[in-house]
This record gives sequence, C-alpha cells and structure tokens, in this order.
Amino acid sequence: MSSVSKKVRMTGIIMALIFGLLAPVIIFYNACAPAGALPVSFNSDLIGVKVYRLPDPPEATFRAWKRLGINTAFIGLELATQDNFIRSAREAGFKTFIIFPVFYNPEKLKASPELYAVTGEGRPAKDDWVEFVCPGNRLYRREIIEKARKLVADYQPDGLSLDFIRHFVFWEKVYPDSEPDPLKTTCFCPDCLRTFQQETGIKIPPEITGYPAVPNWILNNHRQAWLEWRSRQITSMVEEISEAVRQVNHFLLLNIHLIPWREKDFNGARISVVAQDPAALFRYVDYLSPMCYAQMLKRPPDWISSVVADLQKSAPNPVIPSIQVKEAYLPEKLSAQEFDRSLKAALKPPSRGVVFWNWEALAESKEKQEIARKRIKEFSRQREKERLESRKRLTVPRAGLRSSPYGPRGTFPPVSYWLEAAGDMSRRFPGSRPALIWIVSTMERDQTRKEAQVYTSRTRLTFPAPSAGPNQYENIVFAEEDKNEVYLQAFDRAGYKVWLQVEPAMADLPTLIDLVMERYSHHPCVIGFGVDVEWHRWSERDNEGVAVSDDQARLWVEKLRRWNPDYLLFLKHWEPRKLPPTYRDGLAFVDDSQIFKSLDEIVLEFARWSRWFYPSRVGFQFGYPSDRPWWQKLTDPPADIGRAILEVAPNTSDLFWVDFTMREIWPDNK
Repeated sequence: MSSVSKKVRMTGIIMALIFGLLAPVIIFYNACAPAGALPVSFNSDLIGVKVYRLPDPPEATFRAWKRLGINTAFIGLELATQDNFIRSAREAGFKTFIIFPVFYNPEKLKASPELYAVTGEGRPAKDDWVEFVCPGNRLYRREIIEKARKLVADYQPDGLSLDFIRHFVFWEKVYPDSEPDPLKTTCFCPDCLRTFQQETGIKIPPEITGYPAVPNWILNNHRQAWLEWRSRQITSMVEEISEAVRQVNHFLLLNIHLIPWREKDFNGARISVVAQDPAALFRYVDYLSPMCYAQMLKRPPDWISSVVADLQKSAPNPVIPSIQVKEAYLPEKLSAQEFDRSLKAALKPPSRGVVFWNWEALAESKEKQEIARKRIKEFSRQREKERLESRKRLTVPRAGLRSSPYGPRGTFPPVSYWLEAAGDMSRRFPGSRPALIWIVSTMERDQTRKEAQVYTSRTRLTFPAPSAGPNQYENIVFAEEDKNEVYLQAFDRAGYKVWLQVEPAMADLPTLIDLVMERYSHHPCVIGFGVDVEWHRWSERDNEGVAVSDDQARLWVEKLRRWNPDYLLFLKHWEPRKLPPTYRDGLAFVDDSQIFKSLDEIVLEFARWSRWFYPSRVGFQFGYPSDRPWWQKLTDPPADIGRAILEVAPNTSDLFWVDFTMREIWPDNK
C-alpha cells in the first residue's frame, strides 16, 4: 500500500464518528508506507556525492561522508542493485537517489540501432561515447517508464535522479567560444517528422525531401514551432516518469540533471539544442541540478554561481549544482585551489547545496576532502543563520480558520469565538490579516441511503431563497433563515477578510456566484468566492469531483468580477490536475490534502502544490484529525506548520487551520 496524501472524502455531522472509526485504519495505512520515505527532511540543504563504485567498505564510506557533512548519495544503477546498499545507507542516515539514464542507452542501441535519434544531417546521434535514443519513440518511452517504476518498487530509494533526459549533444566539449550547429541537433527521424506535422498542422512541401533539406526547411520556416514541439518531448517524458514512479511512492523525491547553460548561452541553446526548459520542467521535480563542471568546460569557478542564479530566475525549486572533483577530458590537473574556488562558488546563495562528481575522485584526495569538510561546515553555519533571519521575516497576506456548518464539534461557535481564534491564528504570522474560509453551501446528504455516505445532486445554501422563490433554481436548496449575516457584520467591524465558499454539487456555478454575492457582496470583509472542486458535479462515479477547465474558470472569474472587479476566486482540491491547466488570471489555488505521517511529508506535498501553480497565489488548509498523531507533538502546531510551509512555498497567500480540530488549539473557555 503506497502512502498517498489523499484527502479523505468525509463531511457532515457524523465527521467525529467517522474519524473515530477510521483511526485504526489510518495507523495501519501509515505503517504500510514505503520504507524509503524521507530520512532527511526535504527542506534541509542537500550535500550529495555521485558514486558508482565504492573504493572502501560501506561502513568506512559512511563514516567518511559523515565527517565531511555529506547527507545524500547519488548512486549508479549497478551499485543501487548490489548488497542492500540503499538500505544500509538509509540505516546510516543518508538519502539515496538512483541515477537513472533516460535517452542515453548504448546497450539498447547496439541491439536495436533503429532507435537512434537522427541529426539534421541524417546521421545517427552518436559522438564518441555519447549515443542517444530518439526521445519521441513511443515504445522506448513506455519501456523506460516501466523500468523506472520497477526500479523504485524493487529498491525503494528516497529519490530518482533523472540523467540524459534531453536531446543529443556532447555538451562536455562545448566551450565558451563554440557555436552549436542546428543541423547536429535531433531528432529528425522519419517518425519525429511525421509526428511533428500531425501535432502542429505544419506540412513539409512534397518537393522538399531528404537530409539536410527537410531539417533546413523546418529551421528556416518554422523554427519556433519546432523548438517548442521538441521541448515538449522532453518535458512530457519528465512528467510521465514522475507520474509513474509517484504511483509507487507518492513521496519519492525527483531530481533532474541539467546541462549547465544559462538562458542566453549559445543563443538560447538550453532550449534550441538540448530542449531542457526549466520553466516547464520545474513543476514535475523537486530539485534541479545543473552539472557545473567549470574546469572541464574552460569556465572560471565564479561561473558556477552565475549558472545557479540564472536557473533560479526560471524556477522556484532548490538548485543543487554538481561540481567536478578531478580533471576530465582536458589534460590540465584540477588543483586543490581551483576545487576550493569552485566549491565556494557552488555554495553561494541561492544555492541549496552541492553534489560532488564523484566520490571515487574525492576519496583519493585527503586535501580535497578537508577543503570540502571546511566549506560544507561554513555553508551549514551560514544557512542556519539565514534560516533564523528569514523565519523572522516570513509572513503571509492572510491567516485564519476554515468554517463549515458541520466541522466544529458540538454547538456552532458564537461570533466572539471566531474573532478571537482567527485573530490568534493571524498573530502567529506578523503582518497577516485575520481571515476565514466561510462555507455557505454544503452537499445534501441522501437520507434514503443511510448505509453509505452518498449525496444528492443538490447543494444546500445557508440563507433563504431570494424573492423569486426556491423553485426557480435547479439543484439548489435554501435555508429558512440566514446563518451568516451576524458573523459577516462582525468580521466587517473587525477588518477581517472572508472567502465565501460553496460545495456546488450539480448546481450551476455562475448561478451560485450570483446568489451568494447578491446576498453578501455589500460586506467589506468579503474578498472573493471559493469552489471546493471535490464537490464540483459530484457523483458516485466522479466522487472526487469533475475537473475544472480553463474556459470554466475564465467564465466564473468574469461572473464574479461583475460584482466587484477586485474579487478573487479560489479553487480547492488536493489533486492539481483537477484544476485549470493554464488559466490563472484572478485565481488562487487551495490545497486541502491530509493523511500525512510527519511534518516533512506535508511540507513536501505543499511545496509541490506551490510549484505546480507558481507564481500564482496558493493557500493551504491543515490541522486535520487524520494528521493529529504528529502535529499534536509540535510546540505550536499552527505556527510550526505554517512557517514550514512558508519556507518552501513563496507564493502562499492564505493559511487556514480547519474547524474539525480548532477547539483543540483554541478551547472555548480561552
């Protein structure tokens, strides 16, 4: 059973009973999680080393790594499958990433040469030892995805480090004065040319045939479309591998090896040659690791920090540069002094660590080991100082509580309770405004099926019908009296901010927006409208809600802005693919995931949510009963969880503690 932070579909008055019955299930569920889950915090700095063979016994190697401050091993496939190395490393306190080559596969190409990528000159993608499979070959893609999935299932590493997931180029010999030849790029094989035409609608004239005529025609007439299409080949492969391996272990960490070219190097060759687009790749992985082998590439050590800074402009992920320890390709020795300068540059902000290439070289040099130990110690001290300073500055625009008619145990709290508790939540984050998600419609329970938690197609609004009468509105039921007005009046006076949220069922969303805003838009506390997508067009078949399209989101935002152009719309779910794929204007995205085993797991999950929608606004609900076993051990659960989220999610706009457990944090008598 995999540990997946999936929201439990539970609402209604019987919430407390259901959680009581489920407690043993949750304990069992967590106990069955993969053994490789996060031995070192995702949010900690990563000091890694690539290792393909061990020059010493594992125990001696682990002692050496601890002395140097290394916490992560990036291991080759051969070592990963030998002698329980991964388990031994985990028991010694190290994370392990298996280095996983994707399109570099000489053994496969030897057996199946038809798989070679083809350059614009019509030649196989081969240069010295570098041999590449066509990134568009569907059979090979499926095979390599299954291989990755099986590797994770069989050996349970903490992470997978994707290597050679790009288009063909021998980048190790591309020097500053080089000019990569577009005709030496890939892939112009017949299958890729055919697929390119099918997917873009671009047709190669029948009189244009052969190599290099066809590639030249594409590059001269449709260069941008070609570059975007071939970049999607790489991005989609990262996405498909990510989805496959995280079905095995939801919390598996993913790193990607990147060519160390800055955005404008070689006229944008990062995309035009290797097709690695950080702005598209970052949402599918946890770390970005440019291979900054300065001496090998005839670059000065300071160039390393410029690569890290340039990459950080395109992506919010932690950037972990990899640096060389020993000379390669060039005859000049890599001195201890140059290694020291490279390491200092690699650890310069905004770097979040370093990866040494490789341990075999570092193990043979005591002098370089001592340099590494010293610089890593300095880096760790500086990072801790920076963390302490940044925590003082961490803030969020809004912080408060989620409120529903069914969430609070016992009687629904009075106005004074919400004012005091939401205000106290906000005070934990200096600079924030007290805020609430105020749920004004809930799913109607099917009372004829008491044996199961099933809902009708209707939503119940918590206020009376307008003068037109209740029968005018399909799939909408109204209350006999208003249950919100007195609270909203108090929030107005206190200067609090309120999102009005619905659980829409099969009701028409624009109609719900009009009904809710006609009733409450006069309140200055109201800042917008929210939709819990779990309940969007809910049915027993679509029991996690129907995904929201770009067109739907645009329509809802336009409808809401007719009431107030400053209003925002939030969409809530735990699965980002349930929310609009590209439309972002006027939206915020709220994650209500639960069932985690630790603070580390919730931080990793919310960091991924933040990156998926970056730089758009995101919000988070937390404090669920299913997570109580670990959050109740924290000194100050709302503050500790919230600050941990803010450290990894810079686009956070809202933090909310849920009403199911709020009285455990803010008792009525206090």
